[in-house]
Amino acid sequence: MIIKNHICFLLFFLLLACGCGKARLQFIPEISPPLIQKEVFSWTGQAAANTLFACAEGIGWVDLSGQIVTWNAEKEAAGKVFRLPYAVSDRFFRQNDFLVLKNQAADQWLVFDLARMETSFELRNMQVKQVLGVNSDYLVYLDEENLVVYSRQNPVGICRWPTAEKEFFNCHFFLDRVLIMSRSQLFIFWKSNGKFQPLPLPLQAAAEFYCQGEYVFYGSSQRQLVKYSLREKRLVWKLKLGKNLMRQPLAFAGNIIVNPEDNNVLQLNPRGTVRWWLALHSIPQFNLLPMTDCLAAFLINQEIQFIDLRRRQLTTFKITGRPAGIPLAYHHDLYFFLTAGKMKKLQRIGNRYGIDVTLSPEKTQMPGIPITFSVVTSNLLEPNLNCVIRDESGQTVLTKTIAMAARASLAWIPAREGMYRMHVSAAALNRNEEKEISFQVFDPRKIIREFYFHF
Repeated sequence: MIIKNHICFLLFFLLLACGCGKARLQFIPEISPPLIQKEVFSWTGQAAANTLFACAEGIGWVDLSGQIVTWNAEKEAAGKVFRLPYAVSDRFFRQNDFLVLKNQAADQWLVFDLARMETSFELRNMQVKQVLGVNSDYLVYLDEENLVVYSRQNPVGICRWPTAEKEFFNCHFFLDRVLIMSRSQLFIFWKSNGKFQPLPLPLQAAAEFYCQGEYVFYGSSQRQLVKYSLREKRLVWKLKLGKNLMRQPLAFAGNIIVNPEDNNVLQLNPRGTVRWWLALHSIPQFNLLPMTDCLAAFLINQEIQFIDLRRRQLTTFKITGRPAGIPLAYHHDLYFFLTAGKMKKLQRIGNRYGIDVTLSPEKTQMPGIPITFSVVTSNLLEPNLNCVIRDESGQTVLTKTIAMAARASLAWIPAREGMYRMHVSAAALNRNEEKEISFQVFDPRKIIREFYFHF
């Protein structure tokens, strides 16, 4: 009986807490139409591969003249410029927070830390053929005959593995080891002793792999998605695909996402069960870009499809121009370069935040005739609107405050002709916006009198 009373008390307390708790926080979805494409910055120079990346200063890119240029997205202004010791080639490599850059004129390489915005370490005479991976302590690459792991902590002990493999894809860093995948083998480099451990792949690889814990996911040359166990060194499962998977799988929203050559997007759970699939409208131009809540697919028909896997919703936006390089997802927005001659124009795609004001009647306003103003806000949370109309002399003729309204309508009857300005400000939970319009009130009787007097 005592236990039953305790249970009833707890249930009563929970119900009371739910009823008296604070209202659920509202938010604007990451992608919430209307969307907008806006040019936010112009720059003249040679950007390496026209590729953008996130860094400690905001958004950055490599200038071939030997500097890293940044742009501050929060302030919407040019950021700091970081000089490099030499001009660099268009061939560069990035993994997470690190860039690998090559001297244009010599066999010199440097690793740049994008989190610290400084050079991490430099190398020379390495005869690098292909860079496979980099982090704060290691550089993994191919020379003419070997798979090479360079350790910053022990530069004398460069570890090499002779290989006749013609094609390598990428690598993944653990605390104790490095994984490196070629077409037919998975190499494990053990940091403690500098030894390589080659493992034959159960099925030949077709593209880069993705590592999740002790499991590796990759597309095979036989049109399959493969899950391989590192701990057990065996195939866990394989899933037949419509066409080859030539893009790296990725993890998103607790699932594995793949985009095969048949232009479908598949969402799978770790057991290999397809939870959802989507057919894209066109051919993807780049790999899927993971945002916070959505995946962004840039298509060759100049559309972006935003895929919300949790809600299973698709939002399509038509862009102006074709991205010159790989786009960047940064702070709920997308950024890319458009080129016009030597000019690089940085574009932002994201939610439109603002206020729209329309008048009715739309074209002709006359004294003594009511004018209706329709105010509509976009992606503003519970905005408090303040509307002010002023005449030519700046005198206020109408003030109206409307609390927590995404849409509002107000009417005003002008007493006399003249030029008027309407200023609308919105103070919302997520941001503040302003809008100002001008309109003219005509007296038709005066126009008619002047017309007759003229003739």
